Amino acid sequence: MKVPLLPVVVMGSATGDIVLRLSELPHSGEYWEAEEVDRQVGGCAFNVVRALCRLQIPVINGIFVGNGVWGERVTEEMEMLGLTVTLRHPKRDNSWCIAMMTPDDERIYVSVPGCDDSWNADILATIPLPEQGYVYFSGYELANPKADALREWLLASPSGLTLVLDFGPRLPDIDREFIQALPAERTILSLNLDETAMLCGAGDPVVQAGRYVNERGFTAIVRLGAEGAWICQPGCEPEYIPAYQVNVEDTIGAGDAHCGGMLAGLSQGMSLPDAVELGNRVAAVTVSRSGPDGAPTQDELMDFVFG
Repeated sequence: MKVPLLPVVVMGSATGDIVLRLSELPHSGEYWEAEEVDRQVGGCAFNVVRALCRLQIPVINGIFVGNGVWGERVTEEMEMLGLTVTLRHPKRDNSWCIAMMTPDDERIYVSVPGCDDSWNADILATIPLPEQGYVYFSGYELANPKADALREWLLASPSGLTLVLDFGPRLPDIDREFIQALPAERTILSLNLDETAMLCGAGDPVVQAGRYVNERGFTAIVRLGAEGAWICQPGCEPEYIPAYQVNVEDTIGAGDAHCGGMLAGLSQGMSLPDAVELGNRVAAVTVSRSGPDGAPTQDELMDFVFG
């Protein structure tokens, strides 16, 4: 008997991504010419939505769409994914970002804010929440000084919803009291190496994450790129999930793809280890392609594993 898919509520932003490649990152006063690699719609939440939709997971769309050039592009991308625009800003365009990369994967992001900080209680009340399922949030929205309504909405979410939070590089800007107030028994934190050190302390990331979850009660997924991922749960030994080895084109959106793959597995009723393994697979395909648009379809994922 087929298990019904649980819906995933995805909250956050869609941004325009202009990806540039340079031989090295510039310093003040220097002049450099870059190769424009791509112009795509990205943003953490949209990257997660893209991964989920391509794997045919039901999504409740909580992403703002702006009024402007990038808003038009986001609308087109959502339509191609079969998503309905539910939140539209009448005046401001979507955020956009310049991503500068070097061959050894050094990266700098420069963002221009848009309509993604326009949350309030009335807007949030229009988002239909299921009794059971998952809610994804990125730290970019949670770190915004205007995000009080968003944080309160998240803390008041129904008890049948598991929260999956990817704090990202804005972790230092997120109120620690808010993190402590999260319902630990239904919160999964997705952390890369740097974020693990910032939240859990310097040292061996798995040891530090294991200590942190035992103290706080959260579940943490420690993502270590080509070295795989570790699942750290309170009262349990950390569990290692190996990575798939691929030729890396770039790592833009890799963490988002991993979250999307993991959420797809959880939506299908997979165990957490199996869901993290699916996240590893989706991330592996994504990094083998240029830009944030590399999340695979179901057929592409099968070809990757068995082709």
